[in-house]
Order: sequence, then C-alpha cells, then structure tokens
Amino acid sequence: MKNTPWLVIGAGAIGLFWACKLEKLGNKVHLVYRSESPGKKITLESLTDEEGQQQVCTTKHKIKSFTAEELADQYDKVLICTKSFDLTNAFTQVEAHITNDADIACLCNGIGAQEELQNKLLETQTLWAGTTSEGVLKIEANHIKHTGLGDTYFGQWRPTTPAKEFPIEGMTVINIHQRMLEKLAVNAVINPITAIFNIHNGDILNDEYKPLIDATLFELSSIFTHPEFSYIQESQHLTQDNLKNRVHTIAQLTRLNRSSMHEDIRLQRQTENSFISGFLLDNSPIELPVQRLFFDGIAHAEQREEVKKKLLSLP
Repeated sequence: MKNTPWLVIGAGAIGLFWACKLEKLGNKVHLVYRSESPGKKITLESLTDEEGQQQVCTTKHKIKSFTAEELADQYDKVLICTKSFDLTNAFTQVEAHITNDADIACLCNGIGAQEELQNKLLETQTLWAGTTSEGVLKIEANHIKHTGLGDTYFGQWRPTTPAKEFPIEGMTVINIHQRMLEKLAVNAVINPITAIFNIHNGDILNDEYKPLIDATLFELSSIFTHPEFSYIQESQHLTQDNLKNRVHTIAQLTRLNRSSMHEDIRLQRQTENSFISGFLLDNSPIELPVQRLFFDGIAHAEQREEVKKKLLSLP
C-alpha cells in the first residue's frame, strides 16, 4: 500500500477519532473540516484497561486541517465521517482531489446514502461502507474522548471478483450489508425512542417502555424475515429473539450514553431519520405502524407529544 496521505472528511467526534487513529497507525492524515477548525493538534483522551484498572491516557496528534477549498493534493485513500444526509455532498466538494483509482470509505448511520454515493463514483473507484461500535464524545473543536471500545469493519458496497482488501489491515469483511442491517435494526429501536422521549439509552429497558420495545422488535423481525424484503439474504437471521438480545446488550453497554438522534433533536440539528426509519418505510413489503410513528415523531416536533401517547398505548 502506497504511503500517501489519508483524506478524512468531517471533524465531528468520529472524524477526529479516525484522524488520530490513522496517524497512530503511521499514516499521514489530512483532515477536512467545514465550520470549526480543529487546529493542528488534536487531543485524544482514551480509557486504557491495565490489570483490571481503567486509566485515562491522553495523547496529542498532529494533523493537518483544511477546508475543502484549501486542498491542493490528490488522494487515493478517503474516509468520509459525516452524517448520512451530508455524505454525497461532502464527496462532491473534494471530488476534484480524488484519484480515479481511489478507495473511498464512509462511516455513517443507516442505509441509503451509500448507494447515492456509489452512483457518483467512477467504475475504477471503490466504495467501502463501514460500521463501527466505538464510543467517542467531542469535548471541544480539537478535543475528543474515547468513551467505549468497539469494533470497526469495512466492506465493498458492490463486491468485486476477486474481492479487494481494505487499506487498513484486519478490517475487511465480505458481509458488510449484513453487519449494517444489524446495526440499523438496533438504531431503529434505540435512536427514535431515546430522541422522542428524551431519555438515555439504558432507560429504554425500563418497565414503562417494555410494551413499546416488544411491539417494535416484533415489527422489525417481520420485515427482516419477510421473503420479499430486498435484503432478505442478509437479514433473515434477525428474528425477534435475536433482535431483543442485540438491543438489550447495546442498551445496557451504552446505558449512560445519549444516542446521536437524541443529541440532534436536543441541539435542533438535522437527524438521520430518513436513513433509519425512512429507509425501512421505503423498503418494507409490509405496513410499519411503529416505524411510521417514529418517523413522524422525529420529523415533526409539533406532533411529538401526540406520538408519545400513541407509542405508550401500544398493546
């Protein structure tokens, strides 16, 4: 692999974390920010576990930061860490600086934006879709906190023969669509419920939400195991019991965290609603009354109180 710089797009928590991670792995990194410059040094505060004791380890990472307009180089390795709705636009802003044979990776929630981006790429460029369970919190423009260890995987959005290897060793998977559907399923429960009810992730396990969780899981399993669902080959294992185990595990592990959608609503930012509940509504072969309520409750603030009542009254 050529030792050319990685171009990381997006200076949110995940973008800053990956800029540091890539630099730590010995790569040169150029970071594109949009509104707030992180400067030349990023502080990464991480938790390390030594002999059962958690210790805070703080490291400084020297990263060159640019706006899209300031770029001058050509890049053959790109990692886009934006919200789903910004993915294609972020690529378009740097497109002139990306080589014809580039590996272009993205880390964003939901499904749908990846196909939009794929349709913008040249046949000679490779799109890698990624999924991560790393927990990261942005403290300041140039300061992030690694709050939870997790795994990250990348796979070709459109597989080729022979299959390619991702530019970072040990992160390539061939079943990325399956992994993304698994994450989507969890997001389609935790994100809208925590956002609509203004609660932490672990609170969804409280007794008052049990009927809602059960109804949501039943509905999701009905889509994912339906023979006419377009991703049935990758989703048929997502039965109600399987989904319940996944959701309960993630909610417990991240019980003190607030979901990204919760934070977007709290800060009055655009959400990834269209790529989570919206994706399911657009692609489901059956009616989805719970996901429809979730979608409307997130999309329309004025309907939120009425949506809450309907969700809590589900049998």
